[in-house]
Amino acid sequence: MDRQRVDAWLEGYRRAWEQADTPAVLGLFTTDASYRSHPLRPAHTGHDGVAAYWAGATADQRDVRVRFGDPIVDGHRVAVEWWTLMRAGGDPVALVGCLLLAFAGDGRCRELRECWNVAEELVDPPADWGRLDPDPGGRAAEHARRWAQGYEAAWRAGDPEAAATRYAPDAHYRSEAFRDPHLGRDGVLAYTRQAYAAEADQDPRFGTPFASGASAAVEWWTTTLEDGHPATLIGTSVLTFTPDGLVATGRDYWFLEPGTHRPFDGWGG
Repeated sequence: MDRQRVDAWLEGYRRAWEQADTPAVLGLFTTDASYRSHPLRPAHTGHDGVAAYWAGATADQRDVRVRFGDPIVDGHRVAVEWWTLMRAGGDPVALVGCLLLAFAGDGRCRELRECWNVAEELVDPPADWGRLDPDPGGRAAEHARRWAQGYEAAWRAGDPEAAATRYAPDAHYRSEAFRDPHLGRDGVLAYTRQAYAAEADQDPRFGTPFASGASAAVEWWTTTLEDGHPATLIGTSVLTFTPDGLVATGRDYWFLEPGTHRPFDGWGG
């Protein structure tokens, strides 16, 4: 996929969502597509599955406005952030997240996974949202793999200092879309100390990065004890890197689910 075809696909998806146009969205997917709207729910498969899910999901949505950030185009794989404002059942909602896509040779999507957060109010995106680094000389794939390896080891060990060293001294990091940013390595360290203090027996694993230029999106999945209770934390980090491989900006989207859940087949690939 090239950037022009990706932009055209995203524009079609935006129009279909805003107009609740199920036939239009089906034209964007292969007939055997897998559409996973939540990591702990079964995938919606084929046009029948996508149509049933899409019609149900959009039935009570009104005044929908969709925005996409800069996409990460990694061959036939694409990661892109979205920010949607709407009224759902009459109530204001901001639904924001990251789409992880795989495309067939004809430009239709054959696999979609979502990771998202929701707020029950109309919240506009901050000025820094959705911006990535297109530096053609960037080594995002290499940097993202090293970040994932280092962060996984730090998280498994419960070592917030080691995790924070993966970030630049002036990093700008949002641990959730609707939170204020954690500024600088000191801000990342303060957040990580707080987060790790509530966890025990964490077993994190990271997926294969979506990478292009100096930017990447990386999936992660960990089972843990959250304040002593079994829980599963599933998310995606959208990152840009400095030339020496430290995180310059980071935005996380995630689900925290009760109980212990293992990744589904094909996760992270």
